[in-house]
Amino acid sequence: MYQITKLSKNDFSLNVPNTFFRQEAEADHLTMILPGLNYSCDMPLLYYAAQIMLEDGADVLQVKYDYTQTRSVGSASTLTERFGRLAEDVIHIARIALEQRTYKHLTVIGKSLGTLAIPYLIHADLSLHPQTCVYLTPILHELVPAHDLIQTCSCNLFVIGTNDRYYDPELIQRFRTSQPDNFLIIEGVNHSLEFPEDALRSLEVLSTVVKMLKTIIHPR
Repeated sequence: MYQITKLSKNDFSLNVPNTFFRQEAEADHLTMILPGLNYSCDMPLLYYAAQIMLEDGADVLQVKYDYTQTRSVGSASTLTERFGRLAEDVIHIARIALEQRTYKHLTVIGKSLGTLAIPYLIHADLSLHPQTCVYLTPILHELVPAHDLIQTCSCNLFVIGTNDRYYDPELIQRFRTSQPDNFLIIEGVNHSLEFPEDALRSLEVLSTVVKMLKTIIHPR
């Protein structure tokens, strides 16, 4: 079983919306869930990712930033520039989460916009760096500048569909590694990893992704 709380600093200098699931038993594994712009932590992929990690005995932090009303404007040309607070928010809440226990393993699961925050966590001055990184529907062209940094994570998994607007076979080849299960490419699904107007096939995809997460994501 687990307790559900929220993490914040007492001075309220920078509070990032979140939900923290703390195992009642001892836990040395922390998982951070980073949502997309219009894909919240309560939507299927991220909800079941959290459930898998809780079943595995990890503490889980759902980061619930919302930039839909506060997008940067002006000359910003990339998502990273448009959502400049993303790195600051995610690093800040990661530091608070890592203070909750003495963790030995950090897993980060990002969806779309959330995948852009993962390299910042790898690079940040944290007490523990991510050892397992999951990029669900990654925005590959935005991740290219962080390619070498991304490869320093000991276990990476990328999941993308061929009908995703960010699907790019050439970029996928750049991010492939010697790890045999580095990429899960699903034919015909969109940026939500769904088949539009085909709920049953979409549920099958969800099951495939969750099973892959269960296989890949483990602290030992």
